[in-house]
Amino acid sequence: MGILIKKYLVLFALILIQGCSSGGDDTPPPTDPSTVFPLFDAGQFVAGYTDTITLTGTNTVGDTFTGSFSVQTQPEDTFLGTPAIPLLTTLQLLNTTTGSGASNSGTSYYTTSATDRRYLGYSNLSVTFTSTVTEAIPQSAKIGDFGVIGTYTDNALNVDAQSWSMEDAGGGFANRVELSTVTDQFGKLNSSSVSTTKIDANGNVLSYKLVIFYADTNVTTTLIGN
Repeated sequence: MGILIKKYLVLFALILIQGCSSGGDDTPPPTDPSTVFPLFDAGQFVAGYTDTITLTGTNTVGDTFTGSFSVQTQPEDTFLGTPAIPLLTTLQLLNTTTGSGASNSGTSYYTTSATDRRYLGYSNLSVTFTSTVTEAIPQSAKIGDFGVIGTYTDNALNVDAQSWSMEDAGGGFANRVELSTVTDQFGKLNSSSVSTTKIDANGNVLSYKLVIFYADTNVTTTLIGN
């Protein structure tokens, strides 16, 4: 899954994932800093693209989770009057400790231009996040590159600030990282997340991981995707 195919499971249990590295104590050599890595998956913005991740996870109060997260790219549409490419996202998550489960579907919207790809916002039946500031996300990046994705506000005036970076995963690989910080209208922290996708130079995904901190409960949830 390319950068930003998540979000708003902030409202439910955020989801985009990253990968944990394989076992072993040997540290791989640094990745060549001139290597270029894609920030989006091939075909991600073509109608009919699909991807599904199987999830497992734990939190800091001892709960365990299983579930899945899927993305389906829809035909071009509009978002608040702007031509957009919709990505339908569906999350299903089961707390195997308590037996409680939940599911959530929503749509993330991106601009239609590959040379000016911006994340516009997200909407489902109960909430809409719209952009107050956006910046173009490049198609590719090298180790050490970083940038702002945008700032988004929902119906309750919560503010989600997002950014991306490309980090060295060693051995010719990179970690494609997305950061999200959600605050209320007064600036108080609601949640924060770090999602990472470990990829090779062709964009093939090796692993996923998402770490979410919920400020109201002081609980951290970690989800791993396959």
